[in-house]
Amino acid sequence: MNAPESEAEEARARALEPPHPDVVDESGWEKIAANLKTIGGAVILALIIRTCLFEAFEIEGPSMEPTLLNGDRVVVAKFLYGLFLPFREQAEFTWGSPELGDVVIIKSPHDGVDIVKRVVALGGDRIELKGEVVHRNGVALPRIDRGRCTTGQGAHQPGCRIYESEIGGRTFETSSATRSRMPQPMVVPEGHVYVLGDHRDQSNDSRTIGPIPIGRVKGKALSVYWSNGGNGLRWDRKFTAVR
Repeated sequence: MNAPESEAEEARARALEPPHPDVVDESGWEKIAANLKTIGGAVILALIIRTCLFEAFEIEGPSMEPTLLNGDRVVVAKFLYGLFLPFREQAEFTWGSPELGDVVIIKSPHDGVDIVKRVVALGGDRIELKGEVVHRNGVALPRIDRGRCTTGQGAHQPGCRIYESEIGGRTFETSSATRSRMPQPMVVPEGHVYVLGDHRDQSNDSRTIGPIPIGRVKGKALSVYWSNGGNGLRWDRKFTAVR
């Protein structure tokens, strides 16, 4: 038998031998490690996005009708105002502040619950309510009657009407059925904002909990990505911007 044939026989014999028990299949472990790294990276990326950039928030109750309805789910931009970590009462750092008309998510200084409201006054502004009309720095916010409420809880509330208003160049709608109440006129402290719910009858806002420190503003509501009412999905509300 010549040398090539001998080498071929030896190779076939080695192929037929059972694997030695001390030999480890490193390729299998390498695949598992690679998958774990991928999963871990995805989890870390999701945590960074949720902590620093965007967060989902579900609307509960009628306090922002007709702008936002109970069961709406909104995307909140958290990076606009500061760094607000989970399970914290206020931002670790702030680098921006809300603008007039922004719809914001707030960590309530009253009970620590997340609430959603609209900014109607900034630090240094004088805010008061005359009759049914909000006045900022002595100027009345427009209030145009657009008819009775047809959506949300307001649709079942006798006498509830929708009013078109405007602030900071932004047009939006409010609703009410009874005479709104506000404490005595006040000047908003610097570093704070004054917020109201768009549904003025049923809103726990700055009228009762006072001006909100900017450090307690978690982010700005951008758009509705999902809406589920008592009668099922509200398809017409999906992917609509928050005005």
